[in-house]
Amino acid sequence: SWNARHPTLKRGLAVTPVKFGISFTATLFNQAGALVHVYTDGSVQVNHGGTEMGQGLHTKVAQIVADELGVPLDRVLVTASDTSKVPNASATAASSGTDLNGRAAQFAARHVRDNLAAFVAGLDHCGAGAVQFEN
Repeated sequence: SWNARHPTLKRGLAVTPVKFGISFTATLFNQAGALVHVYTDGSVQVNHGGTEMGQGLHTKVAQIVADELGVPLDRVLVTASDTSKVPNASATAASSGTDLNGRAAQFAARHVRDNLAAFVAGLDHCGAGAVQFEN
C-alpha cells in the first residue's frame, strides 16, 4: 500500500544469497588436529591446536570430547597447545576455534571410542555396537 500511495519513494525487501564457509578464505588454513588420551582411571586428556584466550575454547572442546566418550565433563582435561603433540595448527582467528579444533577433537575421541568398543567387544564376545559409553 505504501508503494501505491507514493509514486517516487518506494519500499521493498532484498535478499542476498551468500555462501561462505567457516574461518579463512584460503581453505588450506582450515585445518586442525587433536590428540586424545584415555587413562585407566577414566580420566581423559585432550590437546588441540587452538589457543585459549578467554573465549572458552578449552571448555567447549572438553564438552565435545566428554559427550563423545560418555564421561562427565570434570573427567576431561584440556592441556595447553603444544606443537610437539599437534603440529601445523592454524591460527585461532576468524571464529574458527571451536569449529575446527572442536571437530578435530570429536573425530579423535570417536576414534578412541571405536577402538575401545572393539576391544571390549572382543573381551565380552559381542558386537562393538553393543558397547555403550555413558556415565
